[in-house]
Amino acid sequence: MASFGNVVKLLESYRGRDKIIRTTSFASVMVGGLTSNSQLSQRLMKISMELNGCRMILRLFDDLSMLAVSMGYGLGKKENDTIQRIFKLMSNFVNQMFFPIEHIAWAADKGLISISSAPWALASLCTWISSLLINIMSIIWRVVKLFKQRSQRGSSKLDSKTFKSSLKTEALNFVENASNLGMAVHWLPGQQLWCGRLSP
Repeated sequence: MASFGNVVKLLESYRGRDKIIRTTSFASVMVGGLTSNSQLSQRLMKISMELNGCRMILRLFDDLSMLAVSMGYGLGKKENDTIQRIFKLMSNFVNQMFFPIEHIAWAADKGLISISSAPWALASLCTWISSLLINIMSIIWRVVKLFKQRSQRGSSKLDSKTFKSSLKTEALNFVENASNLGMAVHWLPGQQLWCGRLSP
């Protein structure tokens, strides 16, 4: 019952529901690309497409939330780690740019404005990829710092419990961002890397 309650609690929050929708969408693409049943594959791809559309609609209302995050962090003067501060500032800027670009792509795709949606969709995808790469570099930097703190002597040394807990958190963050990056590259046009290869 505890696990059931956790799932319900996750679904009741906006971020939690988005994670469930995203995971289901990505899983549909992966399974659809692996199965030899073409009919099942097409159905799974349709599910993924509809779920992605759902997430895009919900993101139409994320601008102010992202702006609040950016304004709250400001120039990061309270951040002691200069490298981490640079990563955070870059991330906030790129994420803030992502939303209006995607909104324009969505409006153009729905015929609400008379421009081609393709370049805007590509721009939003590239912005998302940039954000993910920044996140991954930031995670790697934090992990390096964890190991340095772990190897230190004296009061600044991390205890085993804190080290393992922090490392687990960063590992989960890395898997999440790497999975998103994999899907983002899949949706890029062209033949570079694994573009379009996760689906039949």
